[in-house]
Amino acid sequence: MKGFAFVLLCVLVAVQGRHTGVEKAGSAAALGEKPWFVHLRIAVSTSGLLNTCAGSLIGNRWVLTAASCISDARFIWVRYGVVDVIRPSLVTENSLTVIHPEYDPVSGKNNVALININREVVSTENISPISLSGVDAESGSFCAFGASDGKPGEQLNCYDAAISQDEDGLSVSGDFEVSEFDLGAPVVSEGAQVALLTGSAGSFTEVGSYIDWIQRSTGVSFNSEAVAAEAVHFV
Repeated sequence: MKGFAFVLLCVLVAVQGRHTGVEKAGSAAALGEKPWFVHLRIAVSTSGLLNTCAGSLIGNRWVLTAASCISDARFIWVRYGVVDVIRPSLVTENSLTVIHPEYDPVSGKNNVALININREVVSTENISPISLSGVDAESGSFCAFGASDGKPGEQLNCYDAAISQDEDGLSVSGDFEVSEFDLGAPVVSEGAQVALLTGSAGSFTEVGSYIDWIQRSTGVSFNSEAVAAEAVHFV
């Protein structure tokens, strides 16, 4: 009987010690480490329910995210300086969005969108924008809240990512899992955003071919010094 109890205890320990890729490979982000990362809460116009996804601050009035994240949004709460969803550094409520005019929700093509922040901002230690880059990158980082028991995760974790291009488009891989709650989350390489998550099955969209459209829509210039020189502060 004692032998059976010992075996059962070992089994329980083994089960409790098993982790998913998200839990095992990532490291918890520290406040201020990824100041451009934003967490989005979406009030869905057709259902009245709340959705969760992500995005990046790319200027003093603009957030970049996935069109599939906000295409049916009535209101959007942008949560800045957030590594723990319970304690954001700042929250704004926004309703003005710009969906890419050629976004196709069926095929997923052109799955990019912008949120116009309803207040102007200047950089703080925990909140500042990131530039965009069309330069081919081979490695970078990807941050996400992930999911737990089918619900949005609460802690921002970051992972090393390998980036490549082939005939099927951009590929971002690493020891992480993606979820529908992280649509719009940025992929960053050498201090600039090069892609964003646009599919819960793990598809990513590079931002290089959309920079012209983003610049025309926002008035933000993404030359080498553009965003770094832009002050961001909520007034």
